[in-house]
Amino acid sequence: MTTATLPAAETVGAAPLASPYRLSFARLLRSEWIKLTTLRSTWWSIGLVALVSVGLSLLMAVSLASFGGDMPAIPVEEANRQVVQVVVFSTVLTQLLAMILGAITVTGEYSTGMIRSTLTAAPGRVGALFAKAIVLAVTMFVSSIVVFAAAAVVSGPIIPTGALDLSHPESSIMPLLGGALYLALIAVMGVGIGFVIRNGPGALAAGIGLVFVAPILVMFFPQVESFQWIHDAAGYLPSNAGQSLFMGSPMTGMILEPVPAVLTLIAWTAVVVAGGVAVLKTRDA
Repeated sequence: MTTATLPAAETVGAAPLASPYRLSFARLLRSEWIKLTTLRSTWWSIGLVALVSVGLSLLMAVSLASFGGDMPAIPVEEANRQVVQVVVFSTVLTQLLAMILGAITVTGEYSTGMIRSTLTAAPGRVGALFAKAIVLAVTMFVSSIVVFAAAAVVSGPIIPTGALDLSHPESSIMPLLGGALYLALIAVMGVGIGFVIRNGPGALAAGIGLVFVAPILVMFFPQVESFQWIHDAAGYLPSNAGQSLFMGSPMTGMILEPVPAVLTLIAWTAVVVAGGVAVLKTRDA
């Protein structure tokens, strides 16, 4: 009679072979990048943003040119301001698409059950949330810059005041960077809201209410002393702070200087993401 000897790794109580793979934040970023870029909804959303942005900028430029006549000479800063307003005019609508894209990248995983695989691969949970937010923010920022550049190239020759004068970056490049930053942060807010609500229609309703409906509601309050605090506070709503940053004037509320506007947007983003972290850490998938 012979006795078979099992390999050491297969004997009872033996330690399992060490895996050559280790979970790292770089791998989480790569995972989220693959998930984001392999979704058709991502490319449809970015394509729709590009189409709407360039189309509305072209329409507004043609409208300005239709007034006819020679435009009086104006300072370069004022001319740049008019061109920037034409280029970023579409953000009134594309901010909603940015919010939607951020929310559906999260709620889509909850609706399909893929979130279980995500959290199994990243049991710490918070790393997966931040990886998703960073990938989406960078994608939205870069795509917005490309779209703004395309809109400026298409509409610039039509606008009576002429194309952007890039020799004055504070009135040409910086507002466009501010617009791209705003859309990136709005998309990250969508991610946070998605993790808080975990339901597609609910997350979209909350996001649209925050960035689009809330500023409009302020218009129903009369400009009298007893309601002035509402109009002052409205300047710190996300969309109003964003418009102060890249358009120079919000839909409603007081105008914020660039630094307070950026800090306001960062604060809103931090609060919403913190809410997503809290829910993600305390509730089951």
